[in-house]
Amino acid sequence: MRRRKPTTYPLLLFLFCLYHAPARCQIQQINQELHQLPSIKDSVSLVNSLNQLGALYRTRNADSCFYYGMEAKRLATNIKYRQGQTDADHVIAFALFKKGLYAESLELLGDLLAQYQQLDDAEKMIQAYLDMAAVENKGISDRPKIISLFQKAIQAGKKLEKDSIMSQVYINYCSGNPDLTEDSVRYYLHKSREIASRYKDESMLIFNQLWQARLMISNGQKEEALPLIKQSLHDAQRIGNAKLEFNALVALVNYENNPQKELEYLYQEYEVAQKSGDKYLEIYVLNIALEVAKQLDDKDEIINIYIELEKALTADWEKSRKFIGDYVRYNAIENDNRLLSAENAQRTLWLAIISAAALIVVLAIYLIMLRRSRKAKQQIEALNNMANMQIIAIEEAKHQAVKEEQQRLGQDLHDGLSSSMAGIKHQVEILSMDTDDTHLKAKLAILQAEVTKAYTVARAKSHEWFNAAEGQQEQSFEQRIILLADSALPDSRYDKDIHIDDSSLLRVNADTRIALLRIIQEAITNIIKHAKAKSVGILLYEEMDKLILAIHDDGKGLGEQKSGNEKSAMGLQSILRRTQYLNGELKIQSDTNGTEIMVSIPLKSVVYD
Repeated sequence: MRRRKPTTYPLLLFLFCLYHAPARCQIQQINQELHQLPSIKDSVSLVNSLNQLGALYRTRNADSCFYYGMEAKRLATNIKYRQGQTDADHVIAFALFKKGLYAESLELLGDLLAQYQQLDDAEKMIQAYLDMAAVENKGISDRPKIISLFQKAIQAGKKLEKDSIMSQVYINYCSGNPDLTEDSVRYYLHKSREIASRYKDESMLIFNQLWQARLMISNGQKEEALPLIKQSLHDAQRIGNAKLEFNALVALVNYENNPQKELEYLYQEYEVAQKSGDKYLEIYVLNIALEVAKQLDDKDEIINIYIELEKALTADWEKSRKFIGDYVRYNAIENDNRLLSAENAQRTLWLAIISAAALIVVLAIYLIMLRRSRKAKQQIEALNNMANMQIIAIEEAKHQAVKEEQQRLGQDLHDGLSSSMAGIKHQVEILSMDTDDTHLKAKLAILQAEVTKAYTVARAKSHEWFNAAEGQQEQSFEQRIILLADSALPDSRYDKDIHIDDSSLLRVNADTRIALLRIIQEAITNIIKHAKAKSVGILLYEEMDKLILAIHDDGKGLGEQKSGNEKSAMGLQSILRRTQYLNGELKIQSDTNGTEIMVSIPLKSVVYD
């Protein structure tokens, strides 16, 4: 009876697609890393080198893979190198999978995947998905979950800038999802081939070629498929990729209907498996070869295969014993790490409590200093205001003294010198009329002209000094208002409109001017603190023996201010008190469009200087 053909071809193709670096290249990289290892002094670099060695041994020797992963994990834990611990766990997870500890491998890969997702490391997420799919396929064989893992890997691949790994993902999706239609398989194979061609990945191109041959066989094109399989075998041997070579030989075994020819190909597979150092593959091939030898009823072949199978099983057992010892050490390290994590968590909690307490103390000190700073600022502001008012009073007194002196000089010049000059001019005129001497008349005429000229100059100068004193004081007062507004209301934030009627201040004394400045200052302070205005206007003019001061803004108005706003109320009360001191009236009009303060002072109450 004809033996049923093995159905493991897709499974093996799927497994060996995961790690397909050429053997020669791997050996060179391993030798290079081993040569550099003793000279590495930096602990982080040493952890990275150990993890690299573990990754290179993934498909060559599970024991070496596990050993270097363990060493990297131990050192990374000691130096608290988190990334190194994560990479070491990935190496260890794959070694556990190769040793048949599927549940432990899946648990570790699940933890790693969560960490990669937090780091948003798409490439490592994809590698974790592929490894989990491989474990599921070989151990639990939960087909829907395997398909879901591949689909998640495809979604994660959309974030990659360098998408070379996606060639493996697409071809593995074809191998791991038997429900795909032929059109879907061809679509994903095309995407895999396109990426492999772009990155010149010859190994993946050969895998694609083997898949094309499989599709031909499934469509009854066996004769056309055979040259493609043989070409793939030749290419795999040329680049030194043992896994590819093995897959090509598996395809030839499945292709053949001659048991003797199948056995020849199986022996070639066994040699390739021995070169790869994968005892699982050796035992797998020998079991199939034993089945074929029994079918041929070749006792010599059966005995030889049993001998080789016993050697392979013994070697695998020895390796398993060593691995069990390493695995016990690994569990001990994990327990130590958990204890250390618990201690670190407790230490972190205490540090957090101490830090919080320190923060509260610092915050309390800051608030106390802030309060003192504000109090000092208020005191300094009060002193500045007092100093400013004293300066204003001194300036007003100085201008008043200058005004009085100029008016006195002008009056003296007018009443004294001008009057004397007028008398001299009159006497000269009388002399000129009384004399008949022509020569004397001429001289008196010249003298009269000079006296008239001197009189005119003296009279003009007396009027000039008298009137200039009034104008200078009005000009000085307007400049003070503008200076006050500019210093408090910068042009970048406020539109200002200031108009001062010069003639309105002619009958206003120094005390009244100071009070007006203080009223304007209080109003501007309220506008800055509470009004949120953009436009401010100040108008000072005389109307029916009254001095009118109007200050308006376009802010939110007094109606929206909270009743508890004592500072604003104090400012308005200060304006009211100053207005009452001047026997004036205060009117305030306010709504949502702004506020207007109107101060009316009777000029008869502000006695002239």
